[in-house]
Amino acid sequence: MRLLQAMQRRRSALASIFGHAVFIAVLTLIGTRSELPSLDSPLIVAELVTASLEPATDPTTAAPEAAAERAEEPAPAPPEPAPETAATEPAPQPLPAEPPPERATPPERAVEPLPPSPVERLAELPQESAEPVADAAETEAAEAAEPLVAEGIPAANTPQVSEDVQAVRSLATHEERTVRRHLASWTGHMDVDSPDATLEWREAGQDYTAVLKRVPAADAMGMEQLLVELTTQRDGERLVTELRMNRIAFSNFAQFIDRWDPQVQIHDDLIDGRFHSNTEILVSRERGVQPTFNGKVTVAADIRTDGSRFVNRRTMFPGGIETRVRRIVLPPRAAAFDDGAVPAERLMRIARDALLTFNADGTFESQAVEDGAAVERGSLGDEPFYIVAREGVDLRVRGVVNGKVLVYSPEHIVIVDDVLYAEDPREPGADDYLGLVAERTVEIDEPEVTGPGDLTINASIYARNRFVVRDYMSRRSGTLVVYGSVTAGSASATEPRYATRIEFDDRLATMRAPGFPLSDRYELDSSSNEWRVVDTP
Repeated sequence: MRLLQAMQRRRSALASIFGHAVFIAVLTLIGTRSELPSLDSPLIVAELVTASLEPATDPTTAAPEAAAERAEEPAPAPPEPAPETAATEPAPQPLPAEPPPERATPPERAVEPLPPSPVERLAELPQESAEPVADAAETEAAEAAEPLVAEGIPAANTPQVSEDVQAVRSLATHEERTVRRHLASWTGHMDVDSPDATLEWREAGQDYTAVLKRVPAADAMGMEQLLVELTTQRDGERLVTELRMNRIAFSNFAQFIDRWDPQVQIHDDLIDGRFHSNTEILVSRERGVQPTFNGKVTVAADIRTDGSRFVNRRTMFPGGIETRVRRIVLPPRAAAFDDGAVPAERLMRIARDALLTFNADGTFESQAVEDGAAVERGSLGDEPFYIVAREGVDLRVRGVVNGKVLVYSPEHIVIVDDVLYAEDPREPGADDYLGLVAERTVEIDEPEVTGPGDLTINASIYARNRFVVRDYMSRRSGTLVVYGSVTAGSASATEPRYATRIEFDDRLATMRAPGFPLSDRYELDSSSNEWRVVDTP
């Protein structure tokens, strides 16, 4: 009885020693492999999957329990080679240097492959990214050694921007309004014949300096300009911007009136373009008829609506209205044609009252009114031409103008029939211009002369004293259509003889009839809206 127990204890001890040896060999084999070809062994895969799914245990308590269990188990029998088709997996064998060939699976027992376990996914990561990670680290180190230059942000060791490529600062909206206000308050007070000037002011603790440089008109039909170089200081930087101002010609307005006749109502009128009056104007609406101002309206005083109800300013002034603005003063004399002012070949002087008739072929005749016999002829051509009456001489005008011409009288100009351009001024490339300038009046002749129906005038009209429709109380004849502009010291009524339609010639925004009068006012035309930094600390 004692011998049998001793033999059993010896056998258990040997089994325990053998089991520990096998366990240590397996762990040593798994831990010393840098790669995992042993995953080809289904038994090891199964053990690793099971181990990854089982909860972790404390190794200090798990080892004695595992040793006790192995001590109670009988010693394993020597392994026998199993057939390739065996259902059970063989005991783990020492791994060869090369991976063993995959075990064939009988067709009848084929199964779908299992998705990779977490252990397999972790095992694949070093094989895929070991070398690229090293390259990325080297790239980052190389980039860190280079100077960082972001778009538009120079590095600390890069040179400053040269003066040829100057930095800019935005011209704020409120700052632009301030500049416009100061320049507008100054223009009109200057001597238009003075040399270049300098204007200075202070706004919100900041100093501004505007240097004005006069740019003469390119020719007698061009517009004079002022170039404004505006500078200021901000945060130790000297900033500069350029502005441009255009001198206003009176033909820039569809209608300009210096003194509105308080007895005249603006009633059945259409004014399609800018309108300005230096005094109060009277507008009237009755039985659904009212005037319409499609352009911007500026009045140095206010508007009056005596006797008119339901005056809707929004529909009457769709182009906007601004009251109590600064006056724009008419010059004491509209024009002066001294000897040598224009080339003699482009000037005709008329010594007696005459009727001017323009022809579509570019020619014209001047026929004396008194005897009707004396006739002078001329041709306009491509260059500006001037027909100038002497002191005390009136001119009468009609016909079709083909060219660029100014008709001037120190007395009166009377329109006796339609005055048209040879080319439609609305069409691109049209280059016919007519200016009718009188120091006293420009008048529409009696109905018996002009005849019934509409009367059309293509011209820029300037009547220093008054624009007059003769016999305006006669019965309705038609519509007085002016395509161009009308400037007058004052204006008579036109109704009931004529309803009035004044349409601005858009070409007059940048051009004018030869020698047409200019005002003493300049308007800001455009701005770069940017400050350029010209000097930095």
